[in-house]
Amino acid sequence: MMIDLPSQPGTYCLVFHCSTSSPVTIGKLGTYQIKPGYYCYIGSAFGPGGLKSRINRHLQINKRHHWHLDYLRPHLTPVEVDYSTDTIKRECQWAELLLEDEQSSIPIKKFGSSDCNCPAHLFHYKLKPQIKTFLERCATVIL
Repeated sequence: MMIDLPSQPGTYCLVFHCSTSSPVTIGKLGTYQIKPGYYCYIGSAFGPGGLKSRINRHLQINKRHHWHLDYLRPHLTPVEVDYSTDTIKRECQWAELLLEDEQSSIPIKKFGSSDCNCPAHLFHYKLKPQIKTFLERCATVIL
């Protein structure tokens, strides 16, 4: 799956759906039981190719495992991409907003946040979250 995105740098939120429970080994983080529901992954793309390159890589299933999301991705169906081309890296700020959401929980501690002090950059929701409510200035792609 490839979607048309800007090649600019930016911050993104990927929303996925999971329909079944299954054990997943996430690199050095260990093995976890993922459960049905929605998963929101927050990341940033300030390297070569920007948002287009990073998000389209995350949407692929068969690839070398580099990021935590690569291990989890085969178990998830993408449903929405939200992003900002703001030149300021906002992933920790966005993760903090999801952490404060009463509907969210952290399914795997330190997932996607091994290079910062955030508890995680992956959040689980029982029902589809309304991410757009706090990312009002972001572009959205419904998949």
